[in-house]
Parts: sequence; C-alpha cells; structure tokens
Amino acid sequence: MFRATSTLPIAALVLLVALTGCTPGTSLIPESAADVTARELDEVATPDWTVDASLVGDPVVADGVVLAYTKASSGSLQVEAWDAATGEPLWADSAVTGAVTVGVQASATIISDGDKHYAAYLRPGDDRDWQDLVLADLTTGTVVPLTDNRVWATSRPSACADETDICLTGWKQTAYDAGRLNYRFSTAGGEIAPDTDLVLPDSARLLGNRVYSTDSRPPEGTEMLGSSADGEILWERPYQDVFGAGTSSDGGWAWVEETTTGLLIGSGGAFEASRAEATEFTTDATQRSVVALDPETGATVWSIDGADFCDLYVDAEARADGKRTLCVFNSGTTSVVKKSDGSGYDSASTDFDVDLVGVDVATGEIDWTLPLGGDDYNGTSEDKKVTFASSSADRVILIDGESTIVNVITGDRTQPSAEAVYACNVKREPLVVLYPGLGETRPFPGGFDLQGCDEAGELSDTFSIGAVRMVGVDAGGGHLIVASPGALLGFTVED
Repeated sequence: MFRATSTLPIAALVLLVALTGCTPGTSLIPESAADVTARELDEVATPDWTVDASLVGDPVVADGVVLAYTKASSGSLQVEAWDAATGEPLWADSAVTGAVTVGVQASATIISDGDKHYAAYLRPGDDRDWQDLVLADLTTGTVVPLTDNRVWATSRPSACADETDICLTGWKQTAYDAGRLNYRFSTAGGEIAPDTDLVLPDSARLLGNRVYSTDSRPPEGTEMLGSSADGEILWERPYQDVFGAGTSSDGGWAWVEETTTGLLIGSGGAFEASRAEATEFTTDATQRSVVALDPETGATVWSIDGADFCDLYVDAEARADGKRTLCVFNSGTTSVVKKSDGSGYDSASTDFDVDLVGVDVATGEIDWTLPLGGDDYNGTSEDKKVTFASSSADRVILIDGESTIVNVITGDRTQPSAEAVYACNVKREPLVVLYPGLGETRPFPGGFDLQGCDEAGELSDTFSIGAVRMVGVDAGGGHLIVASPGALLGFTVED
C-alpha cells in the first residue's frame, strides 16, 4: 500500500490545521478503504438483538424482514421470518427440500415484484411425497392462492429467466403424463402453467441463466449443454466439448450472465460416475475451467483452465464492470472418504497452490495476478470446520502463514493488526431429511454459521465492526444480520 507524503513550512502547516479544524498529531491524509477495514477489525460490535434459531442455508432480507430456513427440534425443515430491526418473529411454516440435487444447499428465496416481496418455498403435500408450491407475503406470511399447486419439484422456485414471474422445474401431479417441465406462475396467484419462454428437453435440469444440461451420461449417452429462449432451444453442445474430457455437471456448476458483454460465463469440472457409489476417491483441483460462451450460439469465446469463480458472493454493486475475479488452481488434490454413518465425507487436501486473478470478461485476458499459495486450501475437513468468512469484496486470506485482507475485486491487500477480530465459518451439520420417493434420508448441505475469531482461527463470542460488515446481510437502515451457531443476531453499524 502506498501513502503520499509532503513537506510544508511551519507557517503553512499551522494555517492548514486552522482551516481544516485538525489538531496537531491528527493525520491529514484520508483513510483508504483498506485502512478503514483494518481499523474496524479492532472495534467491538454488540448485537441489538438475538433470537434462538438453528439455521439451514443463508438468511435473506427484504422490506425489513429476515427470511431463513431453520431446523425444527424434530429435525424437519421450516421457513421462518423475523423483523430485521427488532428480531421479533413474524411468521413460520413447514417446508421441504423437494427432489433437487442433494449437493445443492437449501437457502430461503425472496421474490420481488415491484415494491412487494414474497417468500417462495415448498411445503409437504401428501403421503406420497408430492409437495405444495407456496408463495407467501413476506411480511405477514399470508399465502397467495395458487391453482393446482401440487408438484414434484426438481428445482426450487426462483425468478424466471426473463426476470418476470416465478419458475420451477418438475412435474405437476395433475399433468404427470406431460413429463418434467419448466412451470411459471405470477405473484397475483392463479394457475401454474408451462413456461412458454424457457423450454427444456426431456430429462434435463436447469443450471441457471437459461443454461441446462441433459441427463444422458457416457457410455450409453452424451451429456449435452444447451440454452433456451422464446420457447426454443437456442443451441446444444456436448458438455465435454465445452469443459473437457471427463467433465460433467455432476462435478458442480455455476453460471452468470455478464451485463456488460452479454456473455454466459460458467464453471465446470471433472466427475467420475463411479464416485457416487465409492466409499473413497480423489479429486484434482486443476481439472476445472471457466468458460465464456456466446449466448446465441454457445460458441466458446474464451476459456481458462484450472479456474473457478472467486467472487460469486460479492455484491454486484461492488464488482467492477466487465471484470470477474477467478481462482486459478495450479496444483492440489483432495482425498475423500465417506463417513460410515452416511452423513457426509471426511477429506484431506494436499499440494494446493492458488492464484487470485482479475479477468477482462470480454477477452478472457488476465489483468492482474496475486499468488495466494495454499494456506487456506491444504488440510483436512476437520481443519476446515473453521475458516475465515466474508461475503464482501474484502476477504481474510492466509498468505505465507499471515492473515491478510485482500480485496478480491482489485487484488489490493493490507495487513491488519494482531488484535483484529475476524468472522469465521463454522460448518453446520448437514440437513438429513427424507428424500422424496426414496423412503430414505439424504444429507443436504446445512451451510455455515458465523463466529468471531482471531488470526489463528480461535473462536470467540465477540464480533468486530469490521467482521460484521464483512459477513452481515444488509437489511437497510444500518441493520446487518449475522447467522451464528444456534442464534440469529441483529447489529446496527453506522456508515
């Protein structure tokens, strides 16, 4: 970090102090954003309110209301809402995961329609594991009347691709013979009808931003990647032609549409089908890539091997136009062993070496590179139960054994004090619930709670103002919401 300095005659210095109202000893140089972050990590933050809640996934906020999935004492899933300023409970209802991919974390969804906001979720339907699609007023929980709303959902309800109405993929009980379709409905209520904008082939799943993948797999078939708009299939390509030999959407995915270029930017990785039944396996971190595709033709514009997104959780307003931040994995392997009780996996990672890079979206050219090493990536799953947390552009990253504040948008970094209090992720136990149609339980990722911690990762019961800014969900009016172990916390932090 560079700091400008200058030398002034004594008389000029006295005049400057008088004009600015500063006193001798006060710095005349404004704090940089990095300086502010470092200072606020030393300042204690006290919550205004605390409510007991065992959260599942991430809380979301709109209209001064906090919405989140929670785990009931029986272990079943619920959706709950609270007043963001006071923590007062507003309403609650039963919820289910739906027949979605087990690896997809369940997080509550808020749908916006002008100035109105709604909670969209699935509720237990009947004893055959069908689900009822629910749309409820965010503030009151009043349910919007939906016609014929019993479904078998293979995605969770979310805003449609054209950003009007609400969509989900699956079957309607009364139209089972029509197969799996993308359905659409509005916040005004009424009929849930097939979507005439986004159409999917039989046995395909929506990956996001109009992008889908088919269920065909080698050696009998070929998984296809495609896109749909205006009721038509725009293009399809073999998935492995896009991401490389041995890749599949089963290896995870993320897709974004860049507003500055219109390009579809996606990540994908390798996946061995035998892994699903294996009790242990090894993955190679370099067997991933990020690609940019022409949205009309699916043609590859650029591709970066060994890369994945590193800025997905940064607010769009904080990101620079036409830029994305990626992590490039130069090396690294992870050995995974299935737990004997079937509740998840233990893992150990070795030889990771990672670079943080800033990428020009239009060309795929790398503007800057910051070597991160492997401090935050190597270790066992037991070690990773506690990791530094941030949903802002400023992240705490261990570089050469020292905690460093890195802005993942610019690559700038600063060194905090030894007394700094960060926020750490504390991994929750998975949500283990009956999977529709199987009669068996399956573990869904429970997400992470947040807790104050020092540079060694030792947990504390105290948050700093800087940590709250880095992890809190903005509820407006200076209110920030933090999900901590067994509790939801509300803070007020001045700008």
